[in-house]
Amino acid sequence: MALQVRKDIPIYTQLIAQIQQRIVSGALLPGERLPSVRDLAAEAAVNPNTMQKALGEVERLGLVY
Repeated sequence: MALQVRKDIPIYTQLIAQIQQRIVSGALLPGERLPSVRDLAAEAAVNPNTMQKALGEVERLGLVY
């Protein structure tokens, strides 16, 4: 997950956008299991708590379960 950190947008919001982009582009297929929070956090070079917050919001939006 190539994260271009912008100071004017919270990191978790940027992560949400990246996950949404993966879904729209087909990089994440319906029914496909997501990598673990730790794996995603390591890939994005962020704290696992930040990634968990982003994934929680993506789940709340109904994009993953």
